[in-house]
Amino acid sequence: MTARGKTILAILALAGAFAAGWTTQGWRADAAAARAQAEQSGKEMAQAQQSQAATENKAGSLLQHARDQQDNTHDYTQKMAQLEAGRAADAARIASLQLAISAAATRSAQLAGDAAACRDLADQHQRLAALAGEGGAVVAGLAGLVRQRDIQVDALKGQLVADRHLLSGP
Repeated sequence: MTARGKTILAILALAGAFAAGWTTQGWRADAAAARAQAEQSGKEMAQAQQSQAATENKAGSLLQHARDQQDNTHDYTQKMAQLEAGRAADAARIASLQLAISAAATRSAQLAGDAAACRDLADQHQRLAALAGEGGAVVAGLAGLVRQRDIQVDALKGQLVADRHLLSGP
């Protein structure tokens, strides 16, 4: 073989070695890029899982809050019904007292001529006056309960508005 042929063969061998090296480096670069991409994907997946867990925790908290609020509202409704029943019973007692006072007034007119009857009537009137005084105290107590209930209702309305705002979210 001639010197020129050897030189061509050497150049071809050198070019083949260079091409093989270039290809190998390309494979190494592709492998490194794939590793970096896989690592980044793993980090992103971990962040997504953490975000999902946080969202699920928040949703669970909001659901528990809603259940608690519903229980509170139910309890409040029951207590309000009890207060209303008590108010109705007190109103019936007041009406009964008014009827008793009216009956006492009627009896008073009928027994005005008899001194003994007058003393009985005075005693009954005294008892009715005491009952009327108690009835007045009951009415005053009920008025205080109604004011207290109105304050509670206003506070619960505010809480409901705040909770609805929280639940509606941004």
